[in-house]
Amino acid sequence: MLKLLFAAILALSTHTFFVQGAVLEKRATCTVTSGQSTSVDDVPAIESAIKSCGNGGIIVIPAGYTYQIKTTLDFTGCVNCEMQIEGTLKLSSNTTFWDGVRAAILLTNIQGATIHSKTGSGLVDGNGKPFWVAFAADSSYARPTLMYITGGSNIVVENLSFRNAPNVFHSVTGGATNVIYRGLTLNAEVYSDATPKNTDGFDVSASYVTISNVSVTNQDDCVAFKAGANYVTVTDITCNGSHGLSVGSLGKSNNDVVSNIYVNGATMINSAKATGIKLYDGTSGHGVATVKNVTFSNIVVDNSDYAAQIQACYESSSTCVPSSHSITDVYWTNISGTT
Repeated sequence: MLKLLFAAILALSTHTFFVQGAVLEKRATCTVTSGQSTSVDDVPAIESAIKSCGNGGIIVIPAGYTYQIKTTLDFTGCVNCEMQIEGTLKLSSNTTFWDGVRAAILLTNIQGATIHSKTGSGLVDGNGKPFWVAFAADSSYARPTLMYITGGSNIVVENLSFRNAPNVFHSVTGGATNVIYRGLTLNAEVYSDATPKNTDGFDVSASYVTISNVSVTNQDDCVAFKAGANYVTVTDITCNGSHGLSVGSLGKSNNDVVSNIYVNGATMINSAKATGIKLYDGTSGHGVATVKNVTFSNIVVDNSDYAAQIQACYESSSTCVPSSHSITDVYWTNISGTT
């Protein structure tokens, strides 16, 4: 008995486990130390941890610390990695540096990643106010997306809070597949001297994307199904103050397709519209849009301007020119509440 106990202790201390003849190695874990100063960019330390532990390992952002994101946090080196965010990642207020930068957090062609909080304490703070002020003063100011996924597959973002994105909260595009967002809270706060702008919750231009159990408070689209969105499922979502669950906008300059969209279980509060489709008109230079197989089901509307709206002349400033857009197999079922 003592020999068996000693063997078990030895196995645990060397992080090697034997299960029915298989050897299971403990995953490498890197805990990132915060610079604990607003003058320190914590991105190099986090990226170093990704390079060291990113191949199947775990990167831990511990609770009780704020990590300064002064440059783009790039997930290159992550292959089936796990980032456990229990503290806060906060974007710097250097609007000059961030002008024209694509993203604060960037995942490019990542094959397997889980970004989450085990405790629910994790926060990604986009520090949006100075960016909104800069954009209000100069509409050409190009703000970063808070989290941008392009290409790659098998990515999960869950059980986290995101606050005050400078621009869009989440974008998934570039042929990415099998991306899951769940258990998230997104909140763009309104200040007396700064109003959030273009703070879409999710811009989806990818395939096999799932969004579930999410709460979004913002001032633009809650979810936008952009060109290329295909097999996207949204369930159990609450949107407050938004422009709704929107297909589009489509057909501005290209022939755009959105297909196989399924929304089931949405509560739409104080929205410009609860659900809708946005299409540019047939003016020369605009493209042709195809929208097919879209379902909005079990939608509760609370004090929204429209329960459903199809705009065939989106952003037209003069006479609307007829188009050749195609909208087929679009269904609204069990829509309830008040406008």
